[in-house]
Amino acid sequence: MNLEHIIEAQSDLLGALRKFAAGELDSAAMKPFGAPFGIYQQRDGKFMNRIRLTGGEIPAETLRFLRGLVYRSGAEFVHVSTRQNIQLHGVTPLNSIEVVQSCTANGLPYRGGGGDTFRNISITAGSGIAPDGSCDLAPYARFLTDAIFDWDIAFKLPRKIKIGMASPSDKGLALRQDLGFVAASDADGNPGFAVYGAGGFGRESAAGIPLFDFLPARNLVMAARAMVELFSDHGDRTNRGRARIRFIRKRLGDEAFLKLYREYYDRLDPADYPAPPAVPHDWPLAGRRKTFDAVPEPDSEEYRKWRAAAVRPTRFGADTATVTLFVPRGVLSPDEFAAVADLISDFGLPAVRLTFEQNIVLPVVSAAALPHLYRALRQLPVDLTFRSFSGQLDCCIGATVCKIGVLDAPKYGELAAAALDRYFEAHPEERAEKAVKLIELMHFSGCPNSCTAHEVSCFGFQGCKKTLNGVLTDCFVLWRNPEFPASPIGTDTGEVIPAAEIGERVIELLKEEKILNG
Repeated sequence: MNLEHIIEAQSDLLGALRKFAAGELDSAAMKPFGAPFGIYQQRDGKFMNRIRLTGGEIPAETLRFLRGLVYRSGAEFVHVSTRQNIQLHGVTPLNSIEVVQSCTANGLPYRGGGGDTFRNISITAGSGIAPDGSCDLAPYARFLTDAIFDWDIAFKLPRKIKIGMASPSDKGLALRQDLGFVAASDADGNPGFAVYGAGGFGRESAAGIPLFDFLPARNLVMAARAMVELFSDHGDRTNRGRARIRFIRKRLGDEAFLKLYREYYDRLDPADYPAPPAVPHDWPLAGRRKTFDAVPEPDSEEYRKWRAAAVRPTRFGADTATVTLFVPRGVLSPDEFAAVADLISDFGLPAVRLTFEQNIVLPVVSAAALPHLYRALRQLPVDLTFRSFSGQLDCCIGATVCKIGVLDAPKYGELAAAALDRYFEAHPEERAEKAVKLIELMHFSGCPNSCTAHEVSCFGFQGCKKTLNGVLTDCFVLWRNPEFPASPIGTDTGEVIPAAEIGERVIELLKEEKILNG
């Protein structure tokens, strides 16, 4: 990665932020400068700064840097996004300059993140850690990101391009990307990927089609370059509504699109594209963690509920667990973010990962540390132990903050959460088995832009305004994907649900699918 090249690319952005702060540039003129870097104006006039974290993985030293940056930026709150980024909200234009420059100087080069650019690479959060034999995808994602960051073409595209890497058990993640890679091995055990392309959600959602049954890992960068060049040359630059890669595929047909992609790939010279280094089978940071003296586990129902929801096994044996911190609404105040960062440091954790459900995963926690961790979590200024569904259903940031939002999705997500809390209060025997599953099954987006990928979930709720009985009413359009997670894209059922009735309808839907029994 050429850092000087990235800093040069930032110069126009920083100049525009200074002019905006001085009143020499209005919002409309500012957007073309900010959007390609993931800097967007909010409804209150301040800015959201999106910090891309490849694969959602945050090493301990980076987390310490971010802790300080949150305060220096003056951010009003931190938002864990559904693409494994974090976003600083309520930042002034001059403080946005501080964010860009500090991130770039501290190992988080600020480029892309929004607009018509290469976006953050997503990975299966448990890859290399879960006991499913999956390889660690984070090193591959970092290597590919570093390569693409040097391509100007990837930051001047017809629309955004999204790339994802998935474990075999999470294949749907790859199928819903513009370019998706599923970890695989050939007959000799050499690492590589099954590759899919032209998927995605939003307008005319589609699952990706196979591009390679097996691609050697050494050709990873070539596969990405071919798709970027194809998109740049053939994407629709006159109609943004039809500018994504899946519309090229629709225009050409699957067979012709595959032929075109392979032509772009075959004309590349492998000597021009570096191969990723060998990736260790075990998560490379697994051995670096603090040890704790064994103490009796708390004899309480609350502790047992937390263990059932938050603690999962790893590939590293019975003495190591993965623990999820359930972040309400994916939002933390600066003080809450600092407290979480301090807790992670106190427990000697080498890194954390962010999830699509807007939570934080502690990948390797000593089993002996679990009682200590639970007690520490209960002392935080925010509840991360999933005592209630409040704030736990996957919602976008909502129209009170987002300038293009239609509905305040978190407000209505709380109605659904309250309905679930009432249900499990009446049926406590079902909670341990089903609570975590439910937050994966339901996503709420406040508009068709799909910031929570609602088309992908088992039950997706897309915010809209409809005239009902002569009154303009907040509503949701229902998407259903009964084969989730095996099926990457659901179906717009056309059912319109008055948003005020969402809690009752959620319970009905879960009973219809026999996910709830009561």
